[in-house]
Amino acid sequence: MRPARTLLALLGAVGLSVLVAVPAFAHPLGNFTINRFSQVQVVGGRIAVLYVIDYAEIPTFQEKQRIADDPTYIDRQVRDLTAGLRLDLGRQRLPLAADDHSVGYLDGQGGLQTMRLQILLSAAVPHGGRQAAAYHDTNYAGRLGWKEIVVQQAGGARLLESSAATRSVSNALRTYPQDMLTSPLDETEAHFTFVPVAGAAATQARGVGLSAPGPAHVITDRFAALITPSHLSLLTLGGSMLAAIALGALHALSPGHGKAVMAGYLVGTRGTARHAVSLGLTITVTHTAGVFLLGLVTLFAASVITPERLYPWVTLLSGLLILGIGGALLLARTRVAMHGRDHQHDHASIGSRGLLALGISSGIIPCPSALVVLLAAISLHRVPFGILLIVSFSAGLAAVLTGIGVLLAGGLPRLHSFLPRLRGRLRVGALAARSARLVPVASALVITIAGLGLTAQAIPGVR
Repeated sequence: MRPARTLLALLGAVGLSVLVAVPAFAHPLGNFTINRFSQVQVVGGRIAVLYVIDYAEIPTFQEKQRIADDPTYIDRQVRDLTAGLRLDLGRQRLPLAADDHSVGYLDGQGGLQTMRLQILLSAAVPHGGRQAAAYHDTNYAGRLGWKEIVVQQAGGARLLESSAATRSVSNALRTYPQDMLTSPLDETEAHFTFVPVAGAAATQARGVGLSAPGPAHVITDRFAALITPSHLSLLTLGGSMLAAIALGALHALSPGHGKAVMAGYLVGTRGTARHAVSLGLTITVTHTAGVFLLGLVTLFAASVITPERLYPWVTLLSGLLILGIGGALLLARTRVAMHGRDHQHDHASIGSRGLLALGISSGIIPCPSALVVLLAAISLHRVPFGILLIVSFSAGLAAVLTGIGVLLAGGLPRLHSFLPRLRGRLRVGALAARSARLVPVASALVITIAGLGLTAQAIPGVR
């Protein structure tokens, strides 16, 4: 191997570890979200509220099950949601009355639907003059989603000050700004002062009313879309399987902590092809099993624990396991580097059980897109087809993950054997040889950072 190529391989291996460790959060939770919007309007001598809830595909799947089991569910849900809204006028709480409500459905990902629940509420303002009010939305505390409040004036009433905007940036949860999806609005309360119009309680609110659920902008998921063809022929089945394999391969190439852990382990331990195959297959099998387990929770245990509450716990478990393994490797490899030893057994394998634990912890977080496919298959009565797609997706994921690991493992023995020979041949040979002893430490640090990132990501959602 040429010196320049060898040094390039070293830099590439370490660079890959660092780059894939930075974006450790690969899976968005858009399919789990429950989004809320409140349009508060001071109108004449009263306050009107349009409360909108946009349920993503997985919560909608659960809500439709509850509606089918209990015809009175929506009415009870409206009462419960109304009770979760608080409107204070000074120190007095104004009772909000639910005047009307509507439920609508829109097409979502993978043949599933999203649900839009709208509730129209109102409260009379007991006296005139300048008033200070506060509005609080306490529903779905801790749930992921967009939370937005606007405060407006109409019917002669004057809005003097408000902590909330007067116009919706999401068009009342119909079109979410793409540049804000990574940091969605999180508004759950608004404070405002206004002057009502005495004797104008019968004035109608302008722009506050129930409306049709659409149109809405739906982000298309290519994997979830495979479950929805109208006719399933052999040609369609074959094409869908190939597409699922290709999408699984692309998913393996996307940013994620699994690749960071694999690269960090193989670079630091002089891992073999057998280690690479074991890690790749363990990550993939665990990843797939997590989809089916979360699907079972969604179907049969949603009343006990909802998927979006379980997801942060799974993420926390994964992060803590990776953090523990990475920390142990970091301490061991640092001691080796400080003593100047460079024997293979000093920082080789963490053992078969440790390798298995590392693979499980890296793959335990399921893919939301695959969960959508599973639930859509159940909803469309295409369970075998859905399982076939998920297995094909996993095959593509396994092939690429294992391939990446084998490539890393195949190049590392040459890399480690070549670096000592640089001593004396190049001016930087001694420095390069000494730096080589720090590669295991750096790779252990990558694993530790990946675990720390996952743990930090999970903690706010654990409750």
